[in-house]
Amino acid sequence: MKSILAILLFAAASLALADTEFKTVPPLLQKSIKAGGVSEAQFDAGVLRARVKKPELSEAVYAGFIFHNICAKQWFEPAQFAAMGLSRVELLNAAGTQGYAFDARGEVCAEMGKLGKNFRSFIAHYTVACTAGSCPPQR
Repeated sequence: MKSILAILLFAAASLALADTEFKTVPPLLQKSIKAGGVSEAQFDAGVLRARVKKPELSEAVYAGFIFHNICAKQWFEPAQFAAMGLSRVELLNAAGTQGYAFDARGEVCAEMGKLGKNFRSFIAHYTVACTAGSCPPQR
């Protein structure tokens, strides 16, 4: 009887972990954003809204996330990236009170890929700060 209970508990735990999939996030981004430390994410009308497991999101962590976990997908999979229709990424801290939003249209990521250096200032140019859980429109 104990072994059956243990198996049921293991199965329930496995299902709980499986539920952490980002169901509304396009498959192209799912693995990438998990590797970026994202705990919650949703994709709606071209906007990826995500939270990381950090109490505060620094600009350096945010810029690295945009470069490696978002735009790199455009550089390596341009057709799939375009089909996904991503236009904006809002990355917030664990509480959802502080973070940044990036203009993630394909041409922006493609341009950054051509630069080859100083990606932080490029990303900063296409970024707005989010406060109190709200991200203003892009400039």
